[in-house]
Amino acid sequence: MNLLKPPIEMRAGFKDPKHLARVAQLECIVCKNQELKQLFRTEVHHLIGMGLGKKASDLFTIPLCSFHHRLGNKGEAIHSGKQSFEKKFGTQQNLLEQTKKDIVISDDEI
Repeated sequence: MNLLKPPIEMRAGFKDPKHLARVAQLECIVCKNQELKQLFRTEVHHLIGMGLGKKASDLFTIPLCSFHHRLGNKGEAIHSGKQSFEKKFGTQQNLLEQTKKDIVISDDEI
């Protein structure tokens, strides 16, 4: 066993379609936190900077509407500028922790 490698599910490129489906069913985390009516469909965002050039594990995902994911201007959409987005809405890691709690709550409601 190699103690330096993280568990397989934490490695870049790990696929978990069930988890992605759960995240996709949540409302945009930014719209929710800002108490905005979500006007665009939810997309699953893989955290940036987690995969060393590869897409992050599917477990490192947050729900963002298409505006906050890729359509908005710098500071409004994460793919238009990660630093300005995080300054305005919180770090990806903090949003991920909130998403994990939201998934548990939604699973409990079923």
